[in-house]
Amino acid sequence: MDLKPLCIRIANRLGIDPLDIKFEDLTDDSRLYIKENYVAINKKYENDYEECAKSIAHEYRHVFQIFYVSLFSNERSKRWKKELQGVINSSNMDSNGSNYIAQEIELDAFAFTKYYLEEFENIEVVNKIDKLDFYILEYIKRAKDIL
Repeated sequence: MDLKPLCIRIANRLGIDPLDIKFEDLTDDSRLYIKENYVAINKKYENDYEECAKSIAHEYRHVFQIFYVSLFSNERSKRWKKELQGVINSSNMDSNGSNYIAQEIELDAFAFTKYYLEEFENIEVVNKIDKLDFYILEYIKRAKDIL
C-alpha cells in the first residue's frame, strides 16, 4: 500500500512538508514523533488504507498546529500554544480519556481529519467516541476558515 501520494496531498493542503510513515507496535492508533520527524501508525492498520489516512491526517494536523503557533499571534494560536505545552496523551490521560478529547488541539485534529478526508479523499469518517462527531461538526462550522 503506497501512502506517499496521500501524505503529499495532505501536507500540501496544510502547507507543511510530508513526514515519513512507520508502522510500530503502539497502544494508540498513531503518534507523532517530532524530533525524529515521522508519524508512527499502529501495525494493526498496516493494510488498512482508511485507518492509515485518518492517522496521517490527524498527526499532520498536529504538525500544522505547531507551525501555526510559531507563525501567528491571535487568540487561537495562544490557546493552542498553551495546550501544546501541556499536551495530554495516552501516557497522562484520565481513565475515560475525557481530558484528552477536551483539548482544542485534539478536537481540531479530529475535525480536520473528518473534513479533509470526506471533502477531498471520499473517505467517510465516523468516530467511535460517543458524541464526538456532533462536536466535530460544530467545530467545522465555526473553524471552516482554517480547515
